[in-house]
Amino acid sequence: MLAWCRDAALPFWASKGVDAKGRFIECASAQGLAEIDVRRRVRVQFRQVYAFDHAHVLGLGSGLKKVADRGMQRALADSFFQDDTSREHGCALLLEPDGTVADETRDLYTQSFYLLALAWRYRVTGDAAWLEAADRHIGFLEREMASPHGGYIESLSAHLPRRQNPHMHLFEAFLALHQISGQTKYLNLAQRMFDLFEAHFFDARTFCVTEYFTQDWRPDPQLKELIEPGHMMEWAWLIHNFGKRCGRDYGAYVRGLYDKAREIGTDAASGLLIDEVRSDGTFGCGARRSWPQTEYLKAALVLAEEGHETALGQAAFIINALLDTYLNTPVPGIWRDAYDADGAATPAPAQASTFYHYMAAIGEVVRVSEALRAQPGAFPAPRSRDNAGRLRAGS
Repeated sequence: MLAWCRDAALPFWASKGVDAKGRFIECASAQGLAEIDVRRRVRVQFRQVYAFDHAHVLGLGSGLKKVADRGMQRALADSFFQDDTSREHGCALLLEPDGTVADETRDLYTQSFYLLALAWRYRVTGDAAWLEAADRHIGFLEREMASPHGGYIESLSAHLPRRQNPHMHLFEAFLALHQISGQTKYLNLAQRMFDLFEAHFFDARTFCVTEYFTQDWRPDPQLKELIEPGHMMEWAWLIHNFGKRCGRDYGAYVRGLYDKAREIGTDAASGLLIDEVRSDGTFGCGARRSWPQTEYLKAALVLAEEGHETALGQAAFIINALLDTYLNTPVPGIWRDAYDADGAATPAPAQASTFYHYMAAIGEVVRVSEALRAQPGAFPAPRSRDNAGRLRAGS
């Protein structure tokens, strides 16, 4: 999987995934053609900055930082709002292909990925200006998006239902800022997101994560039964990291979320995660997108660190399954977005936003592999593919 990223994905997205002005594209066709005339989500711009910065830190190629530099410069020029006093007012939601703003909505999801990109910009450059930008942006969130019921509103237009997902990504961004800077104030902000998880998102009765809510954080009456196993895996990974950062043992949450997501969300035929289930374990449409499998992998890897009996073997299984299916494409470096309930690949283009998920998972593969290197044979060698798609072992 590391070889796939280094030899195929990064070269593809660094060349065909960037337009002439340095903006990241929204998606690529199955034939490897950049769909440059599609509107672009601003959060995708920031996700790609993160992905290339993380790849640079891992030493996966030359020129990666320059791609991130240019992408961040364009995203800030295109999407950022501030008044005459330079007071921040957040990032837009959508851009036209030429970079003009298509939707001025300031939604929480986009703002969280701006903060994540800022954290990694600081890690790569060491320039304190990126942390100063993060602090200004957090000030914007507190000033204009804080909710009296806890957390933050979904957007400045206060759309309903409220969602756990943007808060989960704020949790991720605050943890990244703390890990990279060491500043306690970011861990305190992460604690607030974890408090929301314990008070509202986590259902102790079912051990599931509730997705949708009313204004005052009651489960949405129409949507309360919908569960996303991929998000449960994502929470497991984040809570593991939070526990490490604050010196507390949250293993019961981490193991419980992982085991429950597997119990209710596993597709029997493939062994991978379904996108959406109900809390009683019945499936929705039965489709399984690419990104939940990367979150499954990340959760399995941190559970392997904690000594979970089967997690390490499961991580190796997921890597091989990804290489055999989602990443086994005619054009090296892209991915199949999803498989339907019958196990057939859907014709959807490769979404650039998914590279963030793959890059985070690959970072965890590298980190955990190094941690377990002292245990010979503990981490089964996954198969990878050369650029022609042929399997080879142990890369």
